[in-house]
Amino acid sequence: MSATPPDRTAQRSRVGVIHPYWTLWEHTTGPTFRADRMALARSVADELADTVEPAAILEIASGEDGLAVGRRFAELQVEVVLVLQTMAVPAAWTMAAIEAVPGVPVVVWALHETGLVDGAFDHGSITTQGATVGAPMLTNLLSRAARPFDLILARRTDPDGVTRVRNALRLAGIARGIGRSRLGRIGHPLDGYAHVDVDDEALRTAVGIELVFVDPGEVVQRFREVAEADVAALEADVRRDWTFEGEPFPPEALQRSLRAALALEAVVDAHELDGGAFNCHVPEFRFGEPIGIAPCWGLGRLTSAGRPFTCTGDIVTAVAMLTTKRLGGAAIYHEVEAIDYATGEVVVANSGEHDLAWLAPAARPRLRPNDWFCGKDPHCGVCAVFEPAPGPATLVGFTPHPDARGGFRYVVARGELTARTFPETGTVNGAFRFRDGPVEAAWGRWAGAGVNHHSSATPGDLSDDVATVARHLGIEAVIV
Repeated sequence: MSATPPDRTAQRSRVGVIHPYWTLWEHTTGPTFRADRMALARSVADELADTVEPAAILEIASGEDGLAVGRRFAELQVEVVLVLQTMAVPAAWTMAAIEAVPGVPVVVWALHETGLVDGAFDHGSITTQGATVGAPMLTNLLSRAARPFDLILARRTDPDGVTRVRNALRLAGIARGIGRSRLGRIGHPLDGYAHVDVDDEALRTAVGIELVFVDPGEVVQRFREVAEADVAALEADVRRDWTFEGEPFPPEALQRSLRAALALEAVVDAHELDGGAFNCHVPEFRFGEPIGIAPCWGLGRLTSAGRPFTCTGDIVTAVAMLTTKRLGGAAIYHEVEAIDYATGEVVVANSGEHDLAWLAPAARPRLRPNDWFCGKDPHCGVCAVFEPAPGPATLVGFTPHPDARGGFRYVVARGELTARTFPETGTVNGAFRFRDGPVEAAWGRWAGAGVNHHSSATPGDLSDDVATVARHLGIEAVIV
């Protein structure tokens, strides 16, 4: 049994490719110049096709062309616009196409074929190598319109430059996917937890994310409907892939957790959710029948499969987790539990959620009764226990903020995961050390930037990538 949807981090974004062209100076070039430029555009698109899906490769040589290309891109629902700027062209023509697809990220490649300049440099050379003339014409109008864009200056023959273009397109596509995502609110946030909440319409207006309310009773009904055969099949998978610690578990602990995981998956599938926020601290879940447990393991199963879920109804941290997950990292829902002032390390742990992308390579995840709740709740559930490998890491929060561009910001802390572990927390765990300054100052900047007490932890330095996603979404990223 699997909770895995199509891998959104691996999907190729639909890209509309534009080559702007101007006939005014073509008399300085050879007779095949115009055809050669479109052949270049098609060749570039072919080379990038392993990263993106070129939906259309079109020339814009007039204002009418710009309007027509914009209409075509809208019909094709392109997710990224790539402008191959090789010469000077009136920028309003290209802007007409871009304005027809609002919210779609823009990547401008100021493209030179060779970049060589010698004593024979003439009028024709100025025309053919005019990327650095044409690109600012367009980026000026993009800047005036407050339309986010990435700009890359690179030669066609430079592998590092082409890699930068590929990465820009990848991040632009990820940003577009986040902006079009659907996050579920299963129930309401924990009472008094205003710091994890957000106005639905404000979030949708700012970045495009749609919040979908799901009545908790729907999960209860799905729990009742789960087939015994499906529970048995999932148990077989778990016993194959996980190490059980502390068996025998309390009666029904594993079966209730597996059934809750399958019920949550069914709800997420039914509402076509990309992730979301869940509050289990209510009679329908932890405190009553038929569920009677905190379904943390089920939330972790969804997160591991690319549909990250928080607890306590923390919808803002769900955005942070969706972002780190889509960027190819992990999405560990966590708190900074404590600080070791002698070493500058902070303890990262939680109440039972997990993401298998946090697991150290070649390690095996462990399953335990969730002692945060066993003995207190009507029944006992299970949760994951495992640790990451040492190495670079990032903490990412998300929050509304009145001073931020677009009214929202990511808060990003760079650092490292050390070799220390805390398995007796009974959940996923690790030790994080801030990269920039002593822990007292770094944590102060982190909290002072507006994060709540939850964030998303991931191996790898994703700080630059998060900042790029924020720019395409029209909001702010604060790196502390």
